[in-house]
Amino acid sequence: MLLLETKNLNKTFKFKNFSIQAVEDFEIQITPNEFFAIVGESGSGKSTVMKLLARLIKPDKGEIFFKNKNIYTSSTEELKAFRKSIGVVFQDPYASLNPRMRIKSIVEEPLKIHKIKDKDKKEEKTINLFRELGLDEDLLNRYPHQLSGGQRQRVAIARALILEPEILLADEPLSSLDISLQASILNQLIEIKEKRSFAIILITHDLNVVRAVSNIIGVMHLGRIVELAKTKEIFKEPLHPYTKILLKSIPGFHRRDREKKTTIFSEEKNSWLLKGCRFYYRCKYRMDMCIENIPPLKEIGGRKVRCFLY
Repeated sequence: MLLLETKNLNKTFKFKNFSIQAVEDFEIQITPNEFFAIVGESGSGKSTVMKLLARLIKPDKGEIFFKNKNIYTSSTEELKAFRKSIGVVFQDPYASLNPRMRIKSIVEEPLKIHKIKDKDKKEEKTINLFRELGLDEDLLNRYPHQLSGGQRQRVAIARALILEPEILLADEPLSSLDISLQASILNQLIEIKEKRSFAIILITHDLNVVRAVSNIIGVMHLGRIVELAKTKEIFKEPLHPYTKILLKSIPGFHRRDREKKTTIFSEEKNSWLLKGCRFYYRCKYRMDMCIENIPPLKEIGGRKVRCFLY
């Protein structure tokens, strides 16, 4: 059974003299207990996808199904069930926690919203989560500014998991933390996932993290998924030219084969205006047909790639 499925998702942001199709024909399928990673450079549309999946913004076109029910045409009760089944962790723990609320109130707020009034049950859930995330119970009576960055992000994760969701959406949850904290929080999150059995959609640009924890990777470039495959397949044999560049950018990964190239900012900006493949200006395999034609997302041996080379 599919937990979450998207069909032909599109989202365009319009500016005074310019418009950007931040998400175009985005399609993924999430099964129970899956660890799905969406990767790509800054500006590729990853965070917009997260907002669409969390129903924080509406798509211009397309559908999102949670357990076969469209979340944009659901009844009030179905939407409430969806909200309860989706936990969200945002990138910035400094901005995502209310500075005027004590930590206990922040973590228990979802329980209050969903009218779980049993005081003892609230405290038990909160304390158990704190223990699983390595947080001291004494922090419950403090305010966000009294916590370290790592503690704040653990609190944000606790708030997202307090309702025992079936899917956790995590948008760059570790990017603002140092390496040692990243490893610690990631290990704790994986342990909780295995214990509670929920799916994770991780949005990140850190391929080392993705390689260690995810089952499936969706590679995004300027609003489009260009490759979708199992993590092992992506790292063993990347197919799309953009995926190859991403992997070569990992420190120590294919170091000898890495090519040094200067970034051409003007060409990258013009990529949004191309009718065809937006990777055209950076691709060494580019052909004339790539300028005017959008490559379809083809299925090849159980994986998908958007490129005329295949």
